[in-house]
Amino acid sequence: MPMNGSANLLTALTLIGWPLIAIALFAFVPPRRALVLGFVIGWLFLPSGFYFNSPLVRYDKHAATSLGALLGVLILDTPQLLALRPRFLDVPMLLWCVAPFPAAVTNGLSAYDGLAGVATTVAIWGVPYLLGRAYLADVIGLRGLAVWTFIAGLIYVPFCLYEAKMSPQLHFLTYGFFQHDFAQVVRMGGWRPMVYLQHGLAVGMMMTAASLCGIWLWRSGTLPRLWRMPVALPLAVLVLTTLYLRSVGALVFLFVGPAVLFLTWRLRSYVLIYTMCALPIVYMLARSVGGWRGDNVVSMVQHYFGDERAQSLEFRFANETALLERAALRRDFGWGLNGEFLILKEDGTIETVPDGLWVIAIGTTGLLGLFSLYAALLLPIALIGRRIRAEAWGSPMFVGPAVMTLILAMHAIDNLLNAMLNPLFILALGGVTGLVANTLQLPVGPVGRSSATPRAPASAAIPALAGARPGPRSDEELGIL
Repeated sequence: MPMNGSANLLTALTLIGWPLIAIALFAFVPPRRALVLGFVIGWLFLPSGFYFNSPLVRYDKHAATSLGALLGVLILDTPQLLALRPRFLDVPMLLWCVAPFPAAVTNGLSAYDGLAGVATTVAIWGVPYLLGRAYLADVIGLRGLAVWTFIAGLIYVPFCLYEAKMSPQLHFLTYGFFQHDFAQVVRMGGWRPMVYLQHGLAVGMMMTAASLCGIWLWRSGTLPRLWRMPVALPLAVLVLTTLYLRSVGALVFLFVGPAVLFLTWRLRSYVLIYTMCALPIVYMLARSVGGWRGDNVVSMVQHYFGDERAQSLEFRFANETALLERAALRRDFGWGLNGEFLILKEDGTIETVPDGLWVIAIGTTGLLGLFSLYAALLLPIALIGRRIRAEAWGSPMFVGPAVMTLILAMHAIDNLLNAMLNPLFILALGGVTGLVANTLQLPVGPVGRSSATPRAPASAAIPALAGARPGPRSDEELGIL
């Protein structure tokens, strides 16, 4: 069996035909459900690592899922998109999407190259964010996204178990090639599944996010049954499968995530969420201007997780240091998206491997791209307290915003060492940003604790929902399942 293989006819047919399937979803099911379902199915099963060089945009899995959803909205639900009103919090995402243009033109590339970079970034980031803003910027939309993320993890359970036993073969058997270096699937004496995602790390984060959604939906009582069985049963299967995936970072988040959710609710404080927001900033400053090399972290990982994980982390730090030194030569706008930010050997092969999204961002688009990317990721999380009081995180009404805010914080941290993008997370980013941005336009009362002012009920944090009956609603009322 060849190590990499070659793409078969099914690869091209699924990528080209997917937009038609996505449009059909909008024709037969409610728009909000069609949007999330299209991204879930497309992202879980379309081929990874293959693309067409079409004009402007690189047409791959990201572009296919985004284009299909956007066409479905434009053809069958245009008023919903036209009703969207930009807010100040949308500016960072806009800057991140256009950052490839100045990066190109300041490095001697053509305006066409700059526009191609913008189109690629819009396909990966801009479209899912925009549609999340338009459809999921409320507690019902985010609750629905949490449910579907949970279901996405359950769908992947049998595939993950198969590959954990038989090795990652499904992508090869279906599409004729391996989507990533096969040597990286051996972990901890077994196989790390890739299924149809870009890497085993992406599968780990996807399954961890699904598990966290299931845990908080179950604990809040907002999803007591699924597929005519108590939700605790499929949740237990999902969590056990996630533990079996051999992805250390995802497993750390799996244990830390429920604790953060529970303590944020019980302590009635966002201090843990704010701490998670601060971690990426502290890390980037320490690595870029503080001179921190990460040796102490490597030693700790070696002690607790073994030599294999420590060597992997040490390799990442070494490559990161070299790439930061090169990025400093084009600090403002970066080297562009043509690969110039990489360090090459004399024979033209790549000497440095960029792993972290933040290093890729600063290398390709400079400080403009880095600041705008992390402002887009972190500002909505930091401002979520303007929308929902921390004590409401345990309420069935606010389970979606709570768990999605946590997942976004984890995603921002994970991007320090990885670049495993997931459009479901970007949809959540659009939804949470819209939730916060819409509130900032409305008069809201004090959200802190005060001895002189009686505490308003949690639902008062959302003026539009004040007086709405609390507790879980039926799936039909939620309009997404």
